[in-house]
Amino acid sequence: MKLRIIDYSWGIDRASGTRSEKEVADVCFNVERPCTLPPVGPTRKVFEVKEVGENSLTVFLSEKSGAIVLEAGKPYEYRPVSFDGGHFYRLELE
Repeated sequence: MKLRIIDYSWGIDRASGTRSEKEVADVCFNVERPCTLPPVGPTRKVFEVKEVGENSLTVFLSEKSGAIVLEAGKPYEYRPVSFDGGHFYRLELE
């Protein structure tokens, strides 16, 4: 099964207060068994697949956020806590 991870960079212009977003990485991994995935994007975020089900994956996000069960056709948006800029990730099982 294929896991697509899209890394978005975002920030807030302090002068005008406008928010901007930009896609900085779009990668697809063929996952057949539990494993640690290669680093994603410029921040080199590492995700770990803990379990592989028939139509789902259990993905470990971070110590603070824990793991999620990602089901086919139901994308998940992982937004680490950040107040004035950073990265967020869209995970989708294809």
